[in-house]
Amino acid sequence: MANETEEILPAWEELDLSRLNGTLMVIGASDVGKSTFARYLFRRLSKIAGPVAYLDGDPGQSTLGPPSTMTLALNPDGQDAFPPTGVVWRGFVGSVSPTGHMLPLLTTAARLAEAARKAGAKAIVYDTTGLVDPARGGISLKLAKIDLLRPSVLFAIQRERELEPLLAPFRRSRRVRVVELAPSPAARPREREERQESRARRFADYFRQANQMLVSWPQFAVFPAPRFHLHRLLAMEDHDSFALGLGIVVEIDRISRRIRLRSSLPSMAGVDAIRLGDLVVDPETFRDQRLCVMERQPPDAISGG
Repeated sequence: MANETEEILPAWEELDLSRLNGTLMVIGASDVGKSTFARYLFRRLSKIAGPVAYLDGDPGQSTLGPPSTMTLALNPDGQDAFPPTGVVWRGFVGSVSPTGHMLPLLTTAARLAEAARKAGAKAIVYDTTGLVDPARGGISLKLAKIDLLRPSVLFAIQRERELEPLLAPFRRSRRVRVVELAPSPAARPREREERQESRARRFADYFRQANQMLVSWPQFAVFPAPRFHLHRLLAMEDHDSFALGLGIVVEIDRISRRIRLRSSLPSMAGVDAIRLGDLVVDPETFRDQRLCVMERQPPDAISGG
C-alpha cells in the first residue's frame, strides 16, 4: 500500500459519479495524492456501479502487486473493499521505471483493461505512473495511453501547471472529459532512497513464502532470449501473457541449461513462457538495481548458447 494518508477532500465527495463508466484514468505527478484519490474513486463506484476493476498501473510504487508488475483486481458486485477481493490478473513490466519500458506499459495496460471488460466490469479505475516530465517522455506516454484506452474521464491532479502540455488540447476536444482536482495536502514528497526501501519491503513480503525451484529453460519459451543473470528478476507467464508468479535467479548451470529460482510458484504447472526483466533483486535484502545491458557481455557468455 502507498504511504499516503487517506485524507478525503471535500471536492472529491462533491463529484457526481452516478453516470461514470468505462475507463477512468487518474493522472498526476508523483506524490500528489493520485493513488489515494484512485482508491477513493474505486470504493465509491463499487457501491453504485456494479462490478468495478482497479488497474494498478505503477510498476515502481505498486499497491496491489510486487514491484515491476501491473495488477488488475475486480471487486464482486456491491463490495467496496480495498484491496479488491475478487479475481486478479497481473502483467510483468520487468522494471520499476517507465523509462525504457513504455511499450510494455502500454501493452500490459491494454491486456488488463480487456480482461476487466470481459469479466463484466462496468468501470475501470486506472491509477497511472507519476511520470509526467515531457523531457523524459511522460506526456507522450500519457497521450499514448489515452489514445489506446480511450478513457471516458481523465481525472487530472496537478500542483502547479505540470500537466498543461497534456490537458490544454483535451480541454478543446470531445474525446475525453477532463476533471481537474487539487492535490491532497496530506501527500508529501518521497526521496529516491525511501522509494527503494518501500520496494524492498514489498519484494520481501512477496517472496517471504518462496520456494526453491529447478527449471530446465529449453522446455519453455523465454522472452526476449535466454540470457540469464544471477539475481535477475523474471516472470512465469500463462498462455495469455499474464504473470502467474515472479522468480529470482539464484543459480545458473549453463552446461545442463538449468536455473534455480527463488519462486513464488510451487511448480511450473500452467507456465507457458518465462519473461526476463531488466532488474536484479538481492535475494537477502530485496533491494533492486537495474541490469546494465547485460554488462556488455556477448550472448554466449550469458545464455549458455
